[in-house]
Amino acid sequence: MNIDVVKGKPVPIMWSQRDPSLGKSGGRNVFIQNVDKSIDNKALYDTFSAFGNILSGKVVCDENGSQGYGFVHFKTQEAAIEKMDGVLLNDCKVFVGRFKS
Repeated sequence: MNIDVVKGKPVPIMWSQRDPSLGKSGGRNVFIQNVDKSIDNKALYDTFSAFGNILSGKVVCDENGSQGYGFVHFKTQEAAIEKMDGVLLNDCKVFVGRFKS
C-alpha cells in the first residue's frame, strides 16, 4: 500500500516522477464522486487496487471530515472506470470517470 501514517496523519508515498508531464497530464487520474463519509483513504485504495496499479489515492477532507469525493491515480485507468462507475460503495452509487483539470 502507498499510504503510511506519519504523526497520526495518512501520508501517500509515491515513486518520484522525473518526467513533469506525467504528473500534470491528468490522463490517469480517476475522479470518484458520491463517496460515503465512512470511506477513508485506505478503503478507497483497497477498493480500487483490484483494477490496476495505483500510484496514489485520496479522499478529499476538511476539518469536518470527508467531502464525499476523491481521486485515484492509476498507471492505467480504463478498467477502474469500466468496472466501478455506477456501483454501490457503502450504499452510495458512485460516479467514476476521467479527471478533467
